[in-house]
Amino acid sequence: MSKELAQEVLTIVNDLDASQLKLEKNAFDVINSSDTSLNLVKDGIGAVNHLVGKIDELNEAVKLSQKNIEQMKEVSNVIAGFAKVISGIANKTNILSLNASIEAARAGEHGRGFSVVAQEVQSLANQTKSSSAEISTKISEVQTFVDGMVQYMNDIFAYAEEQNKMAESIGELLNKVLEAAYTANDVSRNMENEIAYQRDITDKARTTLDSYQ
Repeated sequence: MSKELAQEVLTIVNDLDASQLKLEKNAFDVINSSDTSLNLVKDGIGAVNHLVGKIDELNEAVKLSQKNIEQMKEVSNVIAGFAKVISGIANKTNILSLNASIEAARAGEHGRGFSVVAQEVQSLANQTKSSSAEISTKISEVQTFVDGMVQYMNDIFAYAEEQNKMAESIGELLNKVLEAAYTANDVSRNMENEIAYQRDITDKARTTLDSYQ
């Protein structure tokens, strides 16, 4: 091979080597970017999984609260039933004491003592009825509050479910992005290996051409 031809080929090899250096740098930059993207996506998936876990905990807490509130509602219903029964008994007692007072008045002097007792029973019945009505009012307020809390908890549960579905959708999307990032990373590393192989061939060619100089 003539020196002139060897010099021309060497120039081409040097140009090829310079291009390979640029490609090698670009491949290295791509790999770094891919690694960064992989880490960011992994962090994103970790954050989403953490969020899903917290939402699940919230759902469990809401379910427990709903159960407790329902139990409270049942208890208040039972108490309201008792108050209604007591009110009915008080009404009947009031009627009986009124009838007893009438009969005592008819008995005259002999029924005076019984009349006093009947009046006391009537007074007690009135107090019982008043207390029962007050209890019923309070229970009604409690039931209204409980109904509001049940609706509030249902709203929270529905919102948490919606957020959970959204987080799962984001997680699925990030997993697809992660898969694509892995693929891009593999391609970049294969490209780097191929460039290194071509560079090795170029170096051997340069060494061979130098021997003709």
